[in-house]
Amino acid sequence: MQYLKMAFFLTIYLVAFLSHAVTVPLIRDETVIFDLLNDGDINLSKSVAKAFTTKESIMEIRRVGLVKNSVQIRAAFRDKTVKDYARGNVGLMYYDSYYNELAAYIISKYLGLNIIPATVLRSIPIGKKGLKPSKKLRKGSLQLWVENSVVLYDLTALSLPYPGSAEYKNHQIKEIKTFDCIIGNVDRHAGNLLVDLNERFEDPNEVTDRKKAYLGKIWAIDHSRSFYRGPRLDIRTCKLSKLKSDAISMLFMQGMRDWKIEELEKRLRASGLSEQQLAHLRLESIEHRFQKVKQHFEEQQRKSGMTDEEYYSSGLWHRVW
Repeated sequence: MQYLKMAFFLTIYLVAFLSHAVTVPLIRDETVIFDLLNDGDINLSKSVAKAFTTKESIMEIRRVGLVKNSVQIRAAFRDKTVKDYARGNVGLMYYDSYYNELAAYIISKYLGLNIIPATVLRSIPIGKKGLKPSKKLRKGSLQLWVENSVVLYDLTALSLPYPGSAEYKNHQIKEIKTFDCIIGNVDRHAGNLLVDLNERFEDPNEVTDRKKAYLGKIWAIDHSRSFYRGPRLDIRTCKLSKLKSDAISMLFMQGMRDWKIEELEKRLRASGLSEQQLAHLRLESIEHRFQKVKQHFEEQQRKSGMTDEEYYSSGLWHRVW
């Protein structure tokens, strides 16, 4: 009964707020998703595409369709780069940029995390603004559009039920905040956390069997304001003291134990980032912040006297598709 009530309220929300949008079927296969992101034909028709205004996003995100072999997904295209400082702190300079989206994704995957939608760099035939096609190519980031999702801020503001375990919700948010400490993200808030309303499964075969559905997976988006140039942890945006047991998963900790900045650099280069873009990421700053975060959890675990299984959360949300 409780599940039916939750589904009822979510259905009302979706009808009221998303009825104007045309969704496309959910694709779970990452191989297919990356094939579409890298090589799919661009669909700029207003039935699937949308140009968001500067009031909705200063990065002027444009949602486009990507089609191949009669399969379609949608993706968020960003192509802006703006040099700026974190509000209220001129010491934290960053590049609000499309390529930060890719860098954040690469780092999350290197750590073994499944928290950011698939992201690539690609040049597409689109004009400077809006959805006008162009003979000239514009380079930017393409990030999978998570169909059938709702912004956490809207869910909370409307007092709508979260479609899953409240405990897992808190674990996911804390883990994303920990990740933000590493990448120096100065712009995390409930408006760039997506609550996935799709049923997710550990085993692809379970999709048809309808077994062990995971509800309430949270996706972290909008990382364009990451990688500020200072190496220190900003105490306003990174509150490590509040992140202790169960704040991260065993998977995350294992990723930190396996971390090698040289290997990460290779992956970032292989992703298509230019030398100038890599320089703007400041790998030495990433490494410094990373070591601070890793040291924090090692010390907290040692003080607790807990084993890995006792101290870290399950990370089930990383294993569902």
